[in-house]
Amino acid sequence: MTESDFLLVERLRNKEEGAFEIVFNSFYSILCSYANKYLNDPESAEEIVQDVFVKFWEKCESLAPDSSVKSYLFRSVHNTCLNHLKHLKVRDAYKHYVVNYLEKESTYAYGIHEEPDLEQKIEVAISSLPPQCQRIFRMSRFDGLKYQEIADHIGISVKTVEVQMGKALRLLREKLKDFLKDN
Repeated sequence: MTESDFLLVERLRNKEEGAFEIVFNSFYSILCSYANKYLNDPESAEEIVQDVFVKFWEKCESLAPDSSVKSYLFRSVHNTCLNHLKHLKVRDAYKHYVVNYLEKESTYAYGIHEEPDLEQKIEVAISSLPPQCQRIFRMSRFDGLKYQEIADHIGISVKTVEVQMGKALRLLREKLKDFLKDN
């Protein structure tokens, strides 16, 4: 590291906005390109880089004096991209499971000719849930967030998330009972 690198880190540790601006202007574009190589989605790449910069600013006072800002930012973008891809994979797997499960159940109950209506009825049933219940259900099932992540995002307890998810599942079972096979 050069003396100017040490000085920049020290300015960042002191929360100097000018130092942050220098780092942002120096690395933003290249980090977006780097993230886009992983995601092949420029909008998501920009969102990730913006999130990394926000977290960087929030934590910059805890940087070690000999930190490499460049390495820190590239490592953060790399890890965030991998987490994003893992999240997409989980979400897609869940959607695939739901579609296959409901397809199988509706085939048993009503026959193949009624399957296209099922997706619409599921959406209507989800939309009829109370607002907070619906929001938590969508965050869990469609966004693939864990209960703790939902609680942190909304600002409620994990127990409240659990209760709301139980309520959502109970109400959806009731509303969609005609489409599910009785055992």
